[in-house]
Amino acid sequence: MKTNKIIILAGCLLLVAFLLGAAGVIRLADAAAPESTDADRLIGVLITREYLDLLDEEQFLNDHVGLLLEGGQISEAETAQYQGRLYADLTETLHTNEETGEFFVGKEYVFDGVDGIRLIAPQITDEDGSYSGTTVDEGISDAGVSFLSTDQGEQISLKGTIYVASGSGLDRFYFNPVYQEPDGRVYVVSGHGVFWDSQEIPGASWTTKLSENRAASTDDGAGSSSGTEVEVTVQLIGSPESTALLQFGGDHDLLDETDYLPGALPEQLDILPDTEYILLETTSIEGISRTLFQRADAYAYAFSCRDDGICIKQSCQLGWDDPQ
Repeated sequence: MKTNKIIILAGCLLLVAFLLGAAGVIRLADAAAPESTDADRLIGVLITREYLDLLDEEQFLNDHVGLLLEGGQISEAETAQYQGRLYADLTETLHTNEETGEFFVGKEYVFDGVDGIRLIAPQITDEDGSYSGTTVDEGISDAGVSFLSTDQGEQISLKGTIYVASGSGLDRFYFNPVYQEPDGRVYVVSGHGVFWDSQEIPGASWTTKLSENRAASTDDGAGSSSGTEVEVTVQLIGSPESTALLQFGGDHDLLDETDYLPGALPEQLDILPDTEYILLETTSIEGISRTLFQRADAYAYAFSCRDDGICIKQSCQLGWDDPQ
């Protein structure tokens, strides 16, 4: 009988973890830190493919064992009190300046042991002073990070898109809020999930938003307001099999066609003098898609998809000749 009770408790715990991941699947608005951390600020999101289980199982079961055995229900708000935190380590990472090719050491917060995609903007303090840092991991495309600091407060905005290959089997993401304490420490808490049919057709998309507003009073009694907004879109695309760049003249005559494997676009394309526009053709199992690029466009973009179903957006600088 004791064994049966343990199995029942384990089943209840798994059910709670699933419900936490499945509730509120499309929009997370006005995300707030735990009550004990009113001064902590939202600085971004850690996106995982698996539910980030930070539940204090022992304390949760001690407090609710009777209710669980009787088949009672526990609200998400009550369960949230037992969610823990996973703190990040501030590490030094070697980077390369894309323009100069020179190496430099940068600092970033890393969640050890977690396979996730970071879109965060922490405040970093070191021997060089205090400054705003930004970490945008591979997998986030079309990223946009902005800081607006005024006498009324500071506003942070982070946006990005994750492109997923349709039919890859990838069918969910969990969006876990990341906070920073006044002393600089950074931690993540369990978030909610977005789920979709893995056979959904290309073009389908879902957007998740996390936001936080913090009101405060200044020394002269005036009010101030700071806040953070995080917006991530998941969009399905056809998995590319090949890419072609076609150069056309003013009479729509084909001047050149070059084929590339996914992810193998050149860093820069030397464009023929008489080229007026370029078509980028992407062939996938779903068919052929075309994107038009003209002289006003400095870059062309194409995709390659990883084995895990996440697609990476690659850029190619367009070397237009000077217009005559």
